[in-house]
Order: sequence, then structure tokens, then C-alpha cells
Amino acid sequence: MDTIDFSIFDHGEAAVKAMRAVLARFERERRVHVNLEVIPFEGAWARMVQIALYGDGPAVSEIGSSWVSDMVMMNALRPLSAKEVGLFGGEEVFLPASWQSVRAIRDSLNSDAFAWAVPWVADTRLIYCRKDLLAQAGQDGRDVFSDHAELESCLQALREHGAESPLVLPTYHSRINLHIMAGWIWASGGKFLSEDSQKAVFDSPEALDGMEKFFRLSRYLHPAARRLDDTQSDALFRNGRAALAISGPWLYDHPDVDPALKDRIAVAVPPGVPFVGGFHLVIWKHARQENAALELIEFLNGKNLPEELFPAFSLPTRLETLAGNRFAQHPVYRVMIAALRAGRSFRTVWMWGMLENRLYESLQLIWDKVLADPEADIHAMLESQMHRLADRINLKLNS
Repeated sequence: MDTIDFSIFDHGEAAVKAMRAVLARFERERRVHVNLEVIPFEGAWARMVQIALYGDGPAVSEIGSSWVSDMVMMNALRPLSAKEVGLFGGEEVFLPASWQSVRAIRDSLNSDAFAWAVPWVADTRLIYCRKDLLAQAGQDGRDVFSDHAELESCLQALREHGAESPLVLPTYHSRINLHIMAGWIWASGGKFLSEDSQKAVFDSPEALDGMEKFFRLSRYLHPAARRLDDTQSDALFRNGRAALAISGPWLYDHPDVDPALKDRIAVAVPPGVPFVGGFHLVIWKHARQENAALELIEFLNGKNLPEELFPAFSLPTRLETLAGNRFAQHPVYRVMIAALRAGRSFRTVWMWGMLENRLYESLQLIWDKVLADPEADIHAMLESQMHRLADRINLKLNS
């Protein structure tokens, strides 16, 4: 019997238990034993870099969708040909936004590369709403915010009707903060990079307009809701202290959500173009069991994928599975599916990892200033910070 090593992130006890059961079935049916490594999210990036640098670790891994380009730059991933992607059904069976973050950029060294990963699970950012508080403020029935002005109008109504904190979102050491803000940038017609990916353009007037609107949400944060990381922000909403929260699908499924509160939660798509993230499956370049690796990915993510893994790992990227009644008729997941279908992801381009890290650091600096001084000139801060950063990024891109 062949043996293969496979790593996933720790999505919680229920998810890991479900995965072990699925892998046991894979072993019985395919006669391949799988050694499973479960990686805590806190150390996930460091572990991926370790595998990439030393070529020592699992053959197949779950990896963050926005990390693919970094691993490609490190020459750590085995490219997939169009024929191999066809084993899973081909490009057309996946969410277009998820495919965008795995497709290969052709170059002379990898002329047969069609993709660098296989889309597996997708997530997006949602607005969680307390239906009872919305009703009290005359804002009931919300399942969409057509634009930023409509969201601000709702938040203002909540504040006027005495909501302790109209809004909560992560503003401290949060990498998903950039994912949330991306929707505002895209809605204003802004971009992060030029079409040929050779120039940073996140300092354009359109992009800055979207960023300014996003940071204006700070005025609806109660003092207790400022400088919170992802976990603290979610907990504030779960504890019933905020009317609206911007977060990911994990908030609804968190085991600490009181069932009574869950019945009072509705979800809405944020204004603009939703960000689509999630996790992909990759084969590392050092892998020797290539056939077993492809077989494992097909078992986990092929036409007959094990549905018991979802939504514990988030929602699948396969369109036919998303269209099933289990998700399409669910009050939360149907809204999430609409966002996934309408959204976009970050592209797999050279230097994206560096760009994302620099933006993350800059956003933190701006949040610190905005939250410390509510009267601060947000536009001036953004213009200065983003022009300087774009200049530095462009020196790197053109070097």
C-alpha cells in the first residue's frame, strides 16, 4: 500500500474529525494510506514557508488562496497541466473567482503549466446583522447594501436608535482587513495592479476614493469596538454587543454562537465587489508520489467530492455542488453563494505576497491614526501613505 503525507489547517475539531473519516474511506477504496498533518492557523504561514524552503514535508497541502503566488515565486509548487486539471472536471466546473487565483501565468520555464493549485473551498466577507436591532431602527429586511451610502444610512439609523455599537470589524493586526477593503476599492473602479501587473495603481484617485469610504466606517465603531483583532471583533458580535459585523463565514458557524442569537442573525453582501478567498490544494514540487497526490485531490475535490467536509471547511468551489439545495436554500449560505458568484479574488501574479504584506502594514498605520483622531483628514493620510508605498512597490516590480 502506498503512503502519502497531506496537510490541512485546523478548521476545528468537527472539521478534522470529518477529514479523518474521509481519509479512512480513501484508504479503503484507493489502497493509499494518508498521514495527516493538522497545522494551527497561528503557525500556518511559517510552516508553508518551511516546506517551500527545505522541500521537506507533505506531498499535498491545503494552502491559503492568496499565498499561491508566494509559493510559485519560491519555485516550491508542482505545476498542473490542462490534462491534469481535466481529471477534476476542468476549469469550467469551478467558481470563476477561485480559478482566477490558481491559474498559471505562462513563462518560458513553465510553458506547460495550466494551474498552480486546484480550487477547493471558498469564502467571502459578509455583513452579519442583528435582525431585531435593524427592525427597531426601521432597517429590517436587509439582505443587500447596494452601495456605501446605503450602508452608512443604515449605520446612522442604528446609532440614532441607541445601538451600543452600530458596527464592529477588525482593525488591529488583521490580514482580512485588506480583503474587506478590497470590495470598496473595486466598487470605486480602483485596482491594485495595472492590467499587465507591471505597475502598482492602488494610489489612483478611484482606489483612494474606495479606501476613504472604507475608513469612514470608523465613525460607527464604539470605543470598545476599536483596535480589535479578528477574534476579538467576532466575539463582540457573538456576545450581542454590536448590531452589524463584517467578517467571514466562520462567524456564523462558530461553536460559541448562542443558538438564540443565531435565530436573530441575518447576513448581507457588502457593498461593491465581494472579495473571494478560501483555500486551494497544491502538490509540492518535492513530492515523489505524483499519481497518489493527484488521486487524493480528485477524491477530495472531484465530481463525487465528500460533502460531509462542508461547510466545516467552508463552501466548495465546485459550481454543481454549490447549486444543490443544501446550500442554495440555506438562509446564510445562499447569500454567501451570491457573493462568491459576483466576487473576485486577488490574481496569481509575481510579487503579490510582498504587495499584500506592505499594504497590510500600511493599513494598520492608517487605522492607528484614524482611531486615535476621529477628526483626522483620512484622504490626506491615504494619499500620502499610498503614493509612497506605490513608488516603492514599482521600484521592486521594475528592478
